Amino acid sequence: MVVEVQVSSQQIDTVAEQVQVHKFGGSSLADAYCYRRVARIVTEYAGASDLVVVSAAGDTTNRILAIIDARQNADEGVAEVLLKQLEKYQQGLIGDLLSADHKARMMDLSRKDFKRWYAWLNGEETIENRAELLSYGELWSARLLATLLQQQGGRADWIDARTFLVADDAPEPLIRVEPSRAGLLNRIAPHPGTRFIVTGFICADPEGNSLILGRNGSDYSATLVGSLIDSKQVTIWKDVAGVYSADPRKVERVVSLPILDWQEAEELARLGSPVLHPRTFQPVNRDRMVIAVRSSLKVENQQTRIGQYEDTEPRGKVLTALAEVVLFRVSLRDAKLVEKFEELELTPLISWNDLDSQHAYYAYHQNHLYFMEGWLEEIDVSNQVVQMQGYSMIALVGNRIQETDQYKTFKQELSEQNLKRLSFTPDNNAVVAILEQKMDNRLLNRLHSQLFNYRRSLGVLVVGRGNIGSAWLALYRRLRERINEQMDVRIIGILNSTRMWLDYNGVDLNDWEASFEQLARPYDLSQLIPELPNAPYDELVMLDLTDAVPVAQLYPSFFANGVHIISANKRAGASNESQYNEIRTIQREYEREWYYNTTVGAGLPLNYALNDLRNSGDSIRSISGIFSGTMSWLFENFNSEVKFSDLVREAKERGLSEPDPREDLSCQDIVRKLLILAREIGLRLDWQDIDVESLLPEQLADISLTEFMDRLPELDDEMHALYADAQKTSKVPRLLASFAVQDDDSVRARVGIEYIPEGDMLANLIPGENIFVIYTDWYHEMPLVISGPGAGKEVTAGGVQSDLNQLLSRLSKKGLN
Repeated sequence: MVVEVQVSSQQIDTVAEQVQVHKFGGSSLADAYCYRRVARIVTEYAGASDLVVVSAAGDTTNRILAIIDARQNADEGVAEVLLKQLEKYQQGLIGDLLSADHKARMMDLSRKDFKRWYAWLNGEETIENRAELLSYGELWSARLLATLLQQQGGRADWIDARTFLVADDAPEPLIRVEPSRAGLLNRIAPHPGTRFIVTGFICADPEGNSLILGRNGSDYSATLVGSLIDSKQVTIWKDVAGVYSADPRKVERVVSLPILDWQEAEELARLGSPVLHPRTFQPVNRDRMVIAVRSSLKVENQQTRIGQYEDTEPRGKVLTALAEVVLFRVSLRDAKLVEKFEELELTPLISWNDLDSQHAYYAYHQNHLYFMEGWLEEIDVSNQVVQMQGYSMIALVGNRIQETDQYKTFKQELSEQNLKRLSFTPDNNAVVAILEQKMDNRLLNRLHSQLFNYRRSLGVLVVGRGNIGSAWLALYRRLRERINEQMDVRIIGILNSTRMWLDYNGVDLNDWEASFEQLARPYDLSQLIPELPNAPYDELVMLDLTDAVPVAQLYPSFFANGVHIISANKRAGASNESQYNEIRTIQREYEREWYYNTTVGAGLPLNYALNDLRNSGDSIRSISGIFSGTMSWLFENFNSEVKFSDLVREAKERGLSEPDPREDLSCQDIVRKLLILAREIGLRLDWQDIDVESLLPEQLADISLTEFMDRLPELDDEMHALYADAQKTSKVPRLLASFAVQDDDSVRARVGIEYIPEGDMLANLIPGENIFVIYTDWYHEMPLVISGPGAGKEVTAGGVQSDLNQLLSRLSKKGLN
């Protein structure tokens, strides 16, 4: 069979570089809710031209098998009932998900399909090929998901894999790679920007007869499709967040593994992993492709990336177990039979020779017992082989396992059990123990706790390398050892507004400024965010050390991609109420952390104090004071002999003001702080609710920053008049902010100049000091006062570090749950 490639080499290269493959199993498509969740994942996490391989929805394949078996058993009544239930299920999905023309078109196709099914059931049509009947499950899934994406406004279509995936019939069909590759490229390469939904599990022989790829055929289909187009990544979406250090259904406090080497993953699959199947790895180009295993239930969770990693450190990574293992004992004197076992394609878990008893032993998974019994009957040696049951298996998988201290612990612990055999696998990537006893989950938990003391990892993305960013990076370098006591913390990227230096292994902070200039490249933050979950870390955090609105607008996307946020940027916390509520909703939905203590009071523990009061049962009644370190510094240094414009210029040069001082003079920065504080204690407040008295003349508001700095002296006359007016009553001007909860629970809020007696504490601050006067139900006669430096890059960097310490404490506790 010859199929020629009809697309250009440039199109082929574009597909290889840009198209990735995603796979969703039946449980991910079990009902309408699941379909919508998958559609959302595809829309948000798949590229515009990516391929999506799907299994039959829910238990559709089992239903089809039951119908076929009932008909073969001449039980047409049962078969008809089961077929009607299947029809109701499939058409129910269509009715729940689609509307108007999309629904009508899909219902029409479904009725035609089931008309054929009833004709087959009633003997009016002959379908002898069991695979053709089974293929309907995947066909229905692909067709429905593609139509749902179309209804949602996306460019999508579906492909029946039998139209391109050609194979020769065998127990495991043998793929004809070149015609299959040509057929797939001819179908997808001319349509960039279209997501194709591809049927898994099925293929066809050269005559067009349907074939099935067998157990875990859809996972295999995904990597097969990926290999045909030379894709760089296949993502297998499952019900679990990747591969864990043990089966979470049996072992407590397991941790997900960020990465696995190909050899480790294949060994784990061979030893019975419920997440991976050995055939999944067969078509993979190990030098190019990465397989990512992610959770479709919680996409923000850690994923496991399987690829070619140069992990030279010997380490056990996964404790795996099988409750039932079957041994086959063969006499070593029967050399021909031993040779047949050695040549058998089905590889045993382990095998060994006992020279004392002159026996060879072969251990197999209980699931392979039916195959093994059939094979022994086929070669007519059943009487020469002793089948031994009542055994279980525990294995420790990892790179160069024999060199690890974990192996010594594993061996010591299992020596106290009823141990039949302890052996290494041939490539030394696992040690396997066969136990002559039932599996005990208490043993697994004890072993796991002794073998693994994983330090959870945190990848830090630093957005903003200006005053605060540079100061924090210097602080991090000094405190790195202390910071890493709780988790393995690494800086994975440093970004400014136009360029990015990204290294998932951790950037080298020695002379990082020079390295940034050399290694940073242009980037688009909105495109970077969906790639961040690929970073091999248990948790990710973005440090927003900017004052950028575009960064704040992407907070929902950061949260949705599993990234925590520490923010010195006030823009998100002080955004309009609807946008703020959206950010909070998505943060809660994806269970991410958001720390922003430095947005008000720089390094002062203000938000922590307010939260502690509220969590302890107190109610905040009012907060007033000087919220801006910049304005505090300006007014404490201002008098009749000093020009206000000179102070503004000095504050900017010293990094005490916002990059554009108009943010301070217009009081917009203070308003943001007031909004953040009010919302922190649960009050509903928006920009229009605050009475604001600006210090910025209208003629200076809408000009360039350079021109504004040149025209700063235009502030001086009015500011000196203000100071002189206050002095008439022995007072001084100060810029105050306040909000108070009224008796009717409404909120009164104001920002503006007030005249303060010269002896008042508000008039005698250290330049740059913030002060917050807090009245509560408990502190109603004498207020709680929090004061301290409210500006400065070192102070703010310290506040960011304090937030990071809070995050580390929370995440390290989470890792113990």
